[in-house]
Amino acid sequence: MTDGLKRENMINKSLKNIIFILSFFIYSAYSSQECNVQNKPDFGDDSLSCRQNVSLYSEFLKQKNWADASKPWWNAQKVCPTYKTNLYKNGTYIYRQIASAKKKEKSPDLNLYVDSLFMIYDLWIENYGDCDEIKLKSSKDIMKFKAKTDFEKAFNDYQSVYESNKKLISYGDVQSFFYSAIYMFNSKKMDCDGFLQIYENMSSLCDMNIQSDNKADKFKKVQIFLDNSISSCATCDKLEEIYTVKLAKDSTNMELTRKVFSLLSSKKCTESIFYLNLLDIVLNDPDNPPTAKDLISAALADHKRKDYSTAKDRFSRALEAIEIDDELKQKCYQFLYDIALKRNNYKEAFSYASSITDNCVANEKKAYAVASSATKCGSTPLEKSLIYCLALDYADKSCGKIGSSTINSWKSSLLPMQELVMMNEKQGTSYNVSCWNKSTTLRSRD
Repeated sequence: MTDGLKRENMINKSLKNIIFILSFFIYSAYSSQECNVQNKPDFGDDSLSCRQNVSLYSEFLKQKNWADASKPWWNAQKVCPTYKTNLYKNGTYIYRQIASAKKKEKSPDLNLYVDSLFMIYDLWIENYGDCDEIKLKSSKDIMKFKAKTDFEKAFNDYQSVYESNKKLISYGDVQSFFYSAIYMFNSKKMDCDGFLQIYENMSSLCDMNIQSDNKADKFKKVQIFLDNSISSCATCDKLEEIYTVKLAKDSTNMELTRKVFSLLSSKKCTESIFYLNLLDIVLNDPDNPPTAKDLISAALADHKRKDYSTAKDRFSRALEAIEIDDELKQKCYQFLYDIALKRNNYKEAFSYASSITDNCVANEKKAYAVASSATKCGSTPLEKSLIYCLALDYADKSCGKIGSSTINSWKSSLLPMQELVMMNEKQGTSYNVSCWNKSTTLRSRD
């Protein structure tokens, strides 16, 4: 037997087309970007029934009882359809929760509830007109429940809001918008140039919010998602082909130049003359000194080309930049550590490791710096053994980040107990490691 909620949704589905057609004719000439604000409730012709049903569904809503909230919600909508705009926000919320649960349990009735969800959007538009808020909410629901069939509508609505009021677009909207662009690209409704233009637009939105510290951490994560989602289109050759033309048309646009430079850097497209020219422009712009991000991008390219001296200089400059945040600082310290270790500057590497705030990572890197110094630093078998003892001290505090094979290799470099006895040295005694000026406890190999 069909339950009441399911039957209700089946009725709603049959009414959907009628309401959509009516709303289309009524509002085809009226599509406001700003949503209507209704300060006073309109209780309709049956005030008592309106108040009762609004109160009833609201109580169920507070209890997160979505199924029981749905029937009085529909009753309220019928008797007082212009009660408040919040009526429709609550209605879409109720059915979004029901549809999400049905989707999670892979219910065969899912489409009934999804249809009701979008019927409520149609009613919302019918009674209050279309607006950017509705477009954003409905587009996100399309990409959640109907992406395969309605992605183009979602994309067009997102694009409309972006063009009219991009400040309304949240970090979640950016991600959902770009998902719709991916569908557009994969279905060949958008070419590579158009896809990368959407990427640029969304990346700019992320930058704008990060710079204004508006949910910066969330937008940084979305930016990573954007960067990871353009690989099907953004080969190094394709990126250069597109942006060579764009920059040729707008060669004085430093904002675009910096964005292309950052994009190529993030995609590791750093070997071409085109990239090196951009690098020179960005780092030598007299009107806009390079940012920490610019310097780090350049340093990473240098590091990839094994130009460690230039990379070190640029990472160091980035650390001095006023606007550098902690995340970028940590990135600099890790690469400066790597450069110092590659150049056998063990104490310098140790110093950079000391600036890393993650203690597990810091101790891992300190252990490697100390162990790597054994052949250069230790002049006697005992001194070399003590250096490995010190390295093992740091390894013990690295939270398991150093593999067992490396640990065993360092242990095998310790002096055996027999030799310690012959040298009149006692295991467990505290010693100073002279070339590191740090104390350790003498260990034996066995």
